[in-house]
This record gives sequence, C-alpha cells and structure tokens, in this order.
Amino acid sequence: MPRLAAAALAGALLAHAQAGSLVVRDVDGAQWTVHDDPADGANDFLLAHQLAGGTPDARFGRNGQSAFTLGVDGDAPASIRVDGGHRIWMVGLDGVGNVPQTVVARFLADGSPDPRWGVQGKLRISPDGIAVRPNDLLPLSDGSVLVAGAVIAQGSARAALFHLQADGTLDRRFGTGGVWQRAGDAETSSATSLAAGADGSAALAVAVRGARPGAELWAIGESAPLLASRAALPDTSDGEDLRGTWVADHWTLVSGGGATGVVAPATLAAAASTRTSAAASAAASEPGQAGFSPFAADPGFPASQPEHEREDDSAPGSWLLAAALLALAAIAAGAGLAWRRRKARRRGAATTRR
Repeated sequence: MPRLAAAALAGALLAHAQAGSLVVRDVDGAQWTVHDDPADGANDFLLAHQLAGGTPDARFGRNGQSAFTLGVDGDAPASIRVDGGHRIWMVGLDGVGNVPQTVVARFLADGSPDPRWGVQGKLRISPDGIAVRPNDLLPLSDGSVLVAGAVIAQGSARAALFHLQADGTLDRRFGTGGVWQRAGDAETSSATSLAAGADGSAALAVAVRGARPGAELWAIGESAPLLASRAALPDTSDGEDLRGTWVADHWTLVSGGGATGVVAPATLAAAASTRTSAAASAAASEPGQAGFSPFAADPGFPASQPEHEREDDSAPGSWLLAAALLALAAIAAGAGLAWRRRKARRRGAATTRR
C-alpha cells in the first residue's frame, strides 16, 4: 500500500463517532470514567472509579485510578463498557502501520489489566485483515464481545460489526469471514453504538449518509444483524451520536451522547430467538393485532419527507464518498491537534505553578 494512501486510510479510521461514551454509571450512582493523565510528560490515560457521592474507590487501582495506554500512538479510547461482574471493557484504535488495528482492552473490577484477555489485558486485531475504525463495544453474558464501527472499503465508509469469542478469537461464523458489513456502495454508513435490552437481545444503531440519510436499528443474531427499522435522519442530526435504547418493552433510536449504564446480560442466541419468534408471531396476525416485535419499534425520528419520495438511490455518489473521506481525515487531524494542545497547556500551567 503506498505510504500516502496508508496515511489517508489511517486518518479516516481515526475519526470516531460521539455515541461511544467514556463514562459508565450504575443504578447506585457509582461511576467509571476515562480522562487524560495531567502529569508532566504523561502519554497515557486514567481509568477512575468513584463510589456513590463521588468518593474515589480506595480498592480500585491507586487512590481510585489506574493508568493505561491502548496503543503506541497514545490515542484515546472510543468507548468503555462495564459488565455485570464489574469488569471494564474498552475499545480504541492503534493507528500505527499500514493496517490500523482495533484494540480491545479488559480490566478486572479492581482496575488492573485482566491477564486472561489478550496480552496483559489488551487484544489487537484486524479481523480478517480488515481495518475497522471502532466506535463502540458490547460485552455479552457468555464472556464474548461485539465490536462496532466502520471500514473503508473500495473508497466508501461502511458500517461494520464483528464478534470476538470468550477466548478472544474472531468468530468466523459471524458475517463474512468474521466481519459483517452493511451493503450499499452508493452510501456511506457507520455503526455508531451497541446496546443490550432487558429481553436479552442486542441491537446496533447505524447512521447512513448519502442520497437518503437515515437512522437504522439492526437486531443482532448469531450470524449477522437484520435490519429492524429505519427512519430519515432529522435535519438537526448528523447521526454521529445515534443510539439504540430499550424503553419499557421495545427498542427505539435516540440521538444524544452521555453516560451509559452497566451492560444488561445479553446473548446472540437470545437475540436471534427473539427476532425469529417475533417475526413468526407478526406473520400469523393481522397488522395491529397480537403480533409484536420488540425490534419493530418507532425509531423516534420523524421522517423528513414521505417514504415514496425517498426511494431513489441512483443519484451519483462518488463525490459524496470523496467528501466523506476528506471530512473524516480532517476531523481526525483536528482531534489529534486539539488533544496535543490541551496536553501542552496543562504542562505549561504546571510549570508556571512550580
């Protein structure tokens, strides 16, 4: 791969959506957070745990904080999650090399790296040789984990999802060769976030840009996701903070960032079973009758125009794709520069105080 092309690919992959959160709160008010290490010369980050009321957890790391890095380039994580056993999961990107690698880290409840996961708690992977820009991850109840984001395939950003088994190996039964990618060469798309529902199912939110900008909710089964609902993106949203959320007894799509909660137990088998039984029930009933699917929910976004006016996908998309890639690279460069400037200002302030 030519060096310039590799640099452009890495830059595009480094831009990530805002739906992934670096704050997790449980029902009791305790929270886990990731923030920059303010120490002079520090290129790492701090994983912190605070008890209800904001008191640092003395049993977590050192004085409630544990230092870590994901990759040699010092990039911030895209998202953190906490499972039912209070293990902390984290996903980010190591952008060094011709093929950037997804990094999935796991920490024990006390903040120390989990020695049973990857190498010293970190697993690096380019699933099936594909560079995936991660946006979010979702640990499942069997110890496996889903990773969502986007790939750059044939000049187009495309939503992607893969499944790592409990031992960290790629589940090659999932998608094609272990990676599911949303179809649609005339559109750009990104898997922005993952969520677990109270019924044991898992859902994926996808933002689509192009001739028909849309917000999609996908039900995740054992082998691949299945499109459950779609709505036009409102004019006020670019889709980068799109999330699926469980409300009462069904899924819906919302737009907005903020903290996530401790992940509810979910399995791909449960998701597939829910989806299949709901579809069979709906097929056997009249519309509006007993058949109900938790995935056939109102996405929560009003359509910007009638559906029959949004059917044409034949508009030329090459310039849109090129613009999207340039925008991704620009965002990545801007984010990296802003991060370095913030570090420099903190170090300058510390020097002045001394």
